[in-house]
Order: sequence, then structure tokens, then C-alpha cells
Amino acid sequence: MPLFWLCLSFTAGIFVAALLPLSAWTWLAIAVILLVAAWLEGHFCSHRTHPLLSRPLFQIPIALIGACLALGGWRFQSAQPHISADDLAWYADGESRVITARIVSYPEESANSTRAVLQAISLYQEGQEKPVRGNLDLRLPGGFHISYGDVLRLEGSLNAVLDDGQPAFQSYLARDGILSRMYYPQVDTLAYGSGSIFMRWIYQVRDRAQDIIFDQIPFPESSLLSGILLGIDWEIPDYLEEAYRSCGVLHIIAISGYNIALISGLIIRLTRRFLSPGKAGAAAILTIAVYTLFVGAEPAVVRAAIMGSLSIPAHYFGRKVIPLHSLVVVAAIMLAGSPMLLWNIGFQLSFLACLGLITMVDPIQQWLYHFIEKKFSEGTALWWQPIIILVVSTLVAQFSVSPVLLNLNPVISIHTLAANLALLPIQPMLMGLGGMAVIFSFILPPVGKFFSYMVWPFLAYNNRVAVHFGFQPKGEFQVSSVFIWLSLAAVISALTVFTIHQMSALKQPKTEQSRNPNTVIT
Repeated sequence: MPLFWLCLSFTAGIFVAALLPLSAWTWLAIAVILLVAAWLEGHFCSHRTHPLLSRPLFQIPIALIGACLALGGWRFQSAQPHISADDLAWYADGESRVITARIVSYPEESANSTRAVLQAISLYQEGQEKPVRGNLDLRLPGGFHISYGDVLRLEGSLNAVLDDGQPAFQSYLARDGILSRMYYPQVDTLAYGSGSIFMRWIYQVRDRAQDIIFDQIPFPESSLLSGILLGIDWEIPDYLEEAYRSCGVLHIIAISGYNIALISGLIIRLTRRFLSPGKAGAAAILTIAVYTLFVGAEPAVVRAAIMGSLSIPAHYFGRKVIPLHSLVVVAAIMLAGSPMLLWNIGFQLSFLACLGLITMVDPIQQWLYHFIEKKFSEGTALWWQPIIILVVSTLVAQFSVSPVLLNLNPVISIHTLAANLALLPIQPMLMGLGGMAVIFSFILPPVGKFFSYMVWPFLAYNNRVAVHFGFQPKGEFQVSSVFIWLSLAAVISALTVFTIHQMSALKQPKTEQSRNPNTVIT
């Protein structure tokens, strides 16, 4: 429990540091002073003199909580970019530059453009080659084929990602450590296939999987499966992407912790009815691991997979640590490694979706189960239980991430709820059949083709539902900032109530829990 509060304090410190213009050394000095105060407080102050101060939060020295907050502030400030003459961004002044760089991401190739992230090697200046460091965002015309590991010589206008005085956390590129960009330069390929052998193999498997999907499944259903299963969503037609966006189900295509958490939560709650708890948890973790490799093991997907795995009840493996604590601790560890993640949309969706699934799903679905059992019969409740799990998981995940989605796009579709209920419950089946179609196509092509036939109706159903709801006249309306703040307040209130409920359940004595079979620790 103390680690839970200390991690929360560290995370809060990162947020506070973005608002207070204090230097890293100032935050570090505050942390040292408070650590000394915490040592003194722990040795000379009693925390059990009053019932209020005997609560778990106050069993930790208050100064130690403040020290963790200051350490969060120090970590945020120390992660701010400091550009020197050895950095590529030093020369990003809009002038024409000649640089050599290596492709370090999976290139996104579409009909309109090709995008990749490159790691700078050298820059030509005054006839001399100067070693430089830093990452570069590269855009090329559509149809321009490049591959991971290629070494390119680029000549074009080199621009900075950040404006003068702009904080790094406000730019999605700067948050990922990309401080320079070059759009549509002249390109010469100097070498092929360098870089990590493992990542080259991963991307080759990904390319082969995409070829299998497009060979065996008609378009545009093939593009949808490629987006869902492999994260290659730039082949989806514009009209279809707009349909998914309009009816509020675009998150089905975009890989994030939201759908990974939802899938893991659904798998664990459905498989535990047929498998032992340990095997059910292992099945969910294995599914997430395979999925992560399929989409290329990109850093954002790996983070989402780790967060999504935390929606699996830890007590299935005999541990006394609940996923709520694990979620907060792992989030703090991720933020310690990269404080800018706090403003990353994928991280926010991952955390909120996992938190909602961990704290809210089981109490709600058990209440509904007992309600149906009381009103009708136990057999009726058992028959409805899988449907209850699917619907509750869908609604909880959608509710938990609603403030983030509304902040991104302040539009509500009156068809969003219906579209989500119609589509999300079939996603585990769609991903399972699609995954087996690809896997078996590598080893037993006829079996893989059979699964391709099996998954096509689900893909076609997805597209038909999205088009039906997405192009309904007068189907969406703008919401004000007040509504977004109200939705945030509602989500925070609900998560707080269910979190307190879960913590209270943990503190029940074992004898009381054994007498109360409805006690849920997830």
C-alpha cells in the first residue's frame, strides 16, 4: 500500500512540474530536504495518536510523499531536450541540409505519402561530414518504397519540430524524442538492411502477414483486418475510416491500450469459465504477446500490451498484489523512464481503460448477475452471464476513456453506444480467427485459407455496421468544454468509488471473505 501512494505522488509531481517553472536542480534540492524531513518524521513522530492518522495514507511520512512529488518534478525537468552542436536539431533552421540517416521505424506507405522515423548519422557542412545524433521525421511522396534499416542520404529543408519556447510535451513528435523533420527531400539509398536483426525479422514477418491477408481476403475487408491485426491502417479507404470515426468506433482500428485492455479483459473473464484460473490468465497473456509481435513490437504497442496485461487478476497466480496497485506502479515506472508519456494519448487510453476494467467490471457484472438470479432463476443468470460480461466490459471501457476521446474530438454521435455494442463484443472472435488465418497460412496454407473464409463475415459485418451508423443524417453534434469537464468529473468520481470499494474488499479478514463468496478482488 505505501508504494501505491508514493507512485501516485511521483506521477502527480510530473504533472505539477509542467505547470511550475522550476529548474531540475530546484526540484532535486526540494526532494533531498524532504527526504531528510521524512527520516526525521519517521523516527520522532507517531502516526497512531489519532484514528484519522492511523489510516494507510498517513502511515507513510508526509514528507516522503512530498519528496516523491519533488522527484517527479525533477524527472520531468531533467527529461527536457537540451540541444547542443552535436544534435541534428541544432541545425534545424529551415535551411537546406544534406544528412545521412538510418530508418529505425516501420515505414508507413500509403497512396498519398510515405512516413518513417530516421536516426541521424552525419551532416554535411562546409564540405565536411560531421557526426550528429537525434531522430528525424521524414515524409516522402506516396509510392516511395523504403525499408527498416536502410541508410539514406537526404537533401532538403531541415525544420525544427518545436517553435521557440514551446514545451516539448505539447508536440507528439517531441514527446517521442523527435526534434527535427524533413519533408519531401531528394533521396539516395546508401545501404540496405542494417539495424537490429530481430526488428528486421519482425518487420519481414509483418510484411508477409500483410501479403497473406490481402491475397486471401477481399478488399476492403482485408484492409480492416490489416489495421486491426497488424496496425497497418493506412490502406483503409478514406470513406470507411470516416464512417468508423463518425460513429465513434475508430478505436477498433487504432492499436492502443484501450482495445488491448478490452480484449485481455474479455478473454480472461470468458476463458475462466472453461479453464483453471492460472491457465485462463496464461491464455490472455499469450494472446497479448502474440498480438504485440504481430503488430511489429513498436514501443507504443509494447507499452499498451504491458498495461493491458495488468487487467488480468493477479491473484490468479497466487499473489497478494492486486492489479490496481500493479497498474499504478508500472505506470510510474514507465513515466520515470519517459515523463512525456503522461501526455501521450495512447498511454492515457491504456491507463484509463485498464483502470476501469480492473475496478468496475466485476462489481457491476456480479450485481447484474445476482439481480437476474433473484428476479428469474440461477439458470437464466448463467445463460445471460457471457452477454453481461461482454456488454459491461464494453460500456465500462468506453465510459472510462470518454474524456480523452471527447478532448481529441468534441463530437458525440447518437449512434456511438449502439455501434460499440454491435461491434466490440465480436472483436475477440474477429482477432482470434484473423490471427489463426495468418498463423496457419505460414505453416498449413489450406487451413489458413479456411480461417480466412471464417473471418470474412465478421469483417464485412464490421464495415456494414460502421457505414450504416456513420453515414446516418444528423447523427452527431458538438459538445462544449463544460460537457467535457463534466464527463471527466463523472469518470473520476466513478473510478474513485470503485477503487475504494476494491481496497476495502482487500482489507476484509480472510474469514469474512470466505463467508462472503460475493467479495471480488480483481
